[in-house]
This record gives sequence, structure tokens and C-alpha cells, in this order.
Amino acid sequence: MNTLVTGSTGFVGRRLVARLLEARPGDSLAALLLPGEPVPEGFGGRVEILRGDLRDPASVRAAVAGRELVYNVAGYISYWRLDRKAMEAVNVGGVRAVVDACLASGVRRLVHVSSVGAVGFRRDGGLASEEEPFNWPESIGYMATKRAGQSIVEAAVRERGLDAVIVNPASVMGPGDPGPGTAHNRLYADMYRRPAFFGTFAGGLAIVDVRDLVELILAAAERGRKGESYLAVGANVPYSRVLEIMARKAGRRFVPFVAPPALLRAAGALAELASLATRRRPLITEAYGRLSGWTAYYSSEKSRRELGSSYRSLEETIGDGCAYYEERFLGRGAPPGRG
Repeated sequence: MNTLVTGSTGFVGRRLVARLLEARPGDSLAALLLPGEPVPEGFGGRVEILRGDLRDPASVRAAVAGRELVYNVAGYISYWRLDRKAMEAVNVGGVRAVVDACLASGVRRLVHVSSVGAVGFRRDGGLASEEEPFNWPESIGYMATKRAGQSIVEAAVRERGLDAVIVNPASVMGPGDPGPGTAHNRLYADMYRRPAFFGTFAGGLAIVDVRDLVELILAAAERGRKGESYLAVGANVPYSRVLEIMARKAGRRFVPFVAPPALLRAAGALAELASLATRRRPLITEAYGRLSGWTAYYSSEKSRRELGSSYRSLEETIGDGCAYYEERFLGRGAPPGRG
């Protein structure tokens, strides 16, 4: 199989490339990297390195040409309003470029990795399915652009004959996130640099282990039904539960003071207003403030039923994430006996 992976240097992309090398060693595997972007350790000599940008359709066409299977994992994640144009360029324009290139080259299958943010949520806290109507506010650019990008894929399946499957991951956690500045690793950094961690959002979220997500992506490529989307969800929990487990695994104290959502939203709005002048990324945004009070839970029933997916416990996901963070960013292994 002649395969291409976009977004291969990120948290999910690296894990996917490693699994493809392990599971299908005889396949031809290429990765699309930005010009000048460092080649991840483990890619050398085993992965064909292509240079391009989803914002440049010509480079996307060149990368997709001759491929049988394309995994589109690339995406731009941000909740800062000044990143809206960048999100539109990657999450919408980039998806359109990939779809057009796949159709032009006769790609056998596209697996598009979207987000639960492209699916609506139930305001009563119930489990939303893949069919939940989109109801995130248009002002939250990440959700809006992920929905628009997914819609492009869905329309191409209906109207242009594209063979594509969509995977909608929840918030991704677990070991292997290489970027110290990602929101995932910033949370670990905050937890480890303080003797006690204060404060939590009021609502709840869905989480998936990166390892389980990658297995679902592989299953979607092999067994997913054309045009279908599959939610990847391992746990639905209050924000406080995530921090409680993380603090215990990190050997820190957690004080679950619930920050009022209205206060966080106001603080985020003021911080973003200041960022318009400074152009510096704020610590909190209005979108984060709005999200803090909502409970957005999703069902994994379809992925379990149709793709045979299984999911690790949240304890294992966060414990392994802490161990990885300690080893990579703190220069030590996880102490024995921590539970």
C-alpha cells in the first residue's frame, strides 16, 4: 500500500506513523512536512519525507499523486480569535486541497481526522452521537472550522464519489506528545511546577488515549464504511476528575476550587482584548471561558460496534502521560509505586 500521512509531526501523527511502520513494514509510507520542519526521530530512512503545506494546493497535489491511502491528520488547534484566519486556512482550505487532490489522483481511500468539536453536544450533559446537530457557537473558531472542513469531506463523498471515512477524536491525552508548548503539555507543566494545583473548570469533557485513537484510525481505514464518521471516546468526565488523577499520579496536591464560568469568560474577553494590541497569546481566551461551564460528552458506541474499538481507562492514560512527561521534559523516570 502506498500511503501518505499529513500532520505526521504532531502528537497523533507521530504515533500513527510509528504504528504504520510496525503494522505494515512492507508498505511505502510518505509523510508531508512543512518546509524546514525537523524530521522526527524514527522517520529517517523508513519514511519518504515530502515538503509542502496544506495551504499550498500545488504541494498537496504533488504529495498525494500516486497514493492509494491518505491519512489527513493535520489541523490547527487554537481558541484565540487572532488565529481564526490560520484555522480557516488549514482546517478548511487545507481539507479542500486534500480532498481535491485525492479525487484528482484516484486515491482509494481518505481517512480524515476531524474532532468531536465538529459534532454537536447535548446541553443536558447526555451522550451525543455522530448524528448530533452541530450547535457550537460560530465564534469558537476551532469548532467552526473543523465542522466546515468535515462538511467538505462529506459533500465530496455524496456529490463527487470520494471514498472517505471520518474519525472524530475527543481531547487527546496519553504519552508521546512531543511539543512542550501544546495545551496538553502545558497542563502537565503547571501541575509539576507547583506543590499544589488550585482551580478547575465547572463542566466536563470527553477524552481519548492517543494509542486507542490511532488503532481506531487504522481500523477506519480498513473497515470503516464509506462516508461514515466515528467518534473516538474513551472517557467522559468532569474537568475536576482529570486534574484529580493527574495530581495523584504526579505526586501533587489538588484543590478543586471551581472557577465561575462567567468570571473566566469575562477574564478571557479582557485578555483577548489586550492581545489585539500586544499580539501575544493570552493565557485564557473568551472561548475557553465559555467552554469551562459546558459538559460535552460523546458516545463511543458506534466505533465499538462497527470497528471493534476498545479504550484504556483514564487512570492508565493519565498515568502513562505523567510518566512520559517526567522522562522527556523533567529528565527522570516515573517513581515506582505511584498510584
